[in-house]
Amino acid sequence: MMLLIMLALLTACSSGGGAAAPAMTSSAASPSPNPNATFTPLPAPQGAAFQLASFTLSGGPQAIIPPGMPGLQYTPDEHMTFLRQPDGTFRLWVAGGGTYGTYLFTTPDFVTLGTPTMVFGPSGTGTTAFDADYAGAGSVFPASDGTALLMIYHAENHLFNGVDSPGTPFYAGIGLARSSDNGMTWQREGEIISGHDPQQPTQTGGAGALTPSAIEVGGFIYVVFREIDQQSGVSGYAVARAPIASDGAPGTWEKYDNGAFSTPGLGGSFTPLNITLDPAVPGDQRQPDISFNTSLNAFLMTTVGNGGIYALTSSDLITWSASTLVFPAPTPDAAAGTSGGPRNWYPTLISPSEPADQLTAATGYLYYANFPGNGTADHSLDRQAYTITASAMAASSRRRH
Repeated sequence: MMLLIMLALLTACSSGGGAAAPAMTSSAASPSPNPNATFTPLPAPQGAAFQLASFTLSGGPQAIIPPGMPGLQYTPDEHMTFLRQPDGTFRLWVAGGGTYGTYLFTTPDFVTLGTPTMVFGPSGTGTTAFDADYAGAGSVFPASDGTALLMIYHAENHLFNGVDSPGTPFYAGIGLARSSDNGMTWQREGEIISGHDPQQPTQTGGAGALTPSAIEVGGFIYVVFREIDQQSGVSGYAVARAPIASDGAPGTWEKYDNGAFSTPGLGGSFTPLNITLDPAVPGDQRQPDISFNTSLNAFLMTTVGNGGIYALTSSDLITWSASTLVFPAPTPDAAAGTSGGPRNWYPTLISPSEPADQLTAATGYLYYANFPGNGTADHSLDRQAYTITASAMAASSRRRH
């Protein structure tokens, strides 16, 4: 079953912001009344989207996957995605490993992860396939039949002028896969979103459509992602959507451009979201993680910029609040990302009280990749507890699963 949040603003494709919240504070959010509840549709939120008054971390970092663990030294390599199971455990899909693929963990608590199983990988290096060199899960959620699962994934091709590179340059796209066995095996459905500018014979760095984060709202699957069009000179966060009933099949996606969802997901132009994290380095924005936060009655994004990890809110996925720096970077990110310096990337908010990563509460954990700055891509998976304080708490934002 799909997550259905009926928002009038979204179904009308408008971009207005939420109403101002009353001047009071609350950090309350009801945990799931049934800790074994699985992912089921939500009733429509009512009332205003509330302001993010504060986002605080506490308890210090806790290492979940130590640095240098064999086979997992690059984990995570995207934000993570999970679904609660009927027995109360969680299935957690994580991009990375040593194979540029997707790994499945079964965990009771997001701390004890156990031994992962590789469940999805690149289609094969040395070819022109959009996912020849990388296939990492971005978001996993039930298909419209309520039985199968869908995966929106980050894909890369590294073939330039007949040479396949192990890292960069790369041209990224966004793919779709389908599973009929609860995420153990996956069948490719094809590429669904690409950059406006096609892959070129030569390139520096990364380009295309990358690091997708999906959420279902008002009858549509929305994906927020980063797009880099080097030839056009346009880059930033983009939004695309497809009807839930289509299961996001190739050809059903449209990008948001010039005030409407109007251009094709494959090759269409886009209007970058008006988001600035650090005015000193406005182009440094990467790795968005999107959820609907029950205490804010709003969408919540965590993302990486020059100053570290930031949080922003929105009532419609188009117009976003000013950013709040929630986890300062050990060194400026714009320099660390190119020099192999210390940095904290790939943020994911996880509230164990919720049945999926598309939902977060007032409390939970910020998971992230902790790069020690040793000049390599090896890193650990760490987490810190977070608490959100909202400007108000509406009774309508308390709901059951």
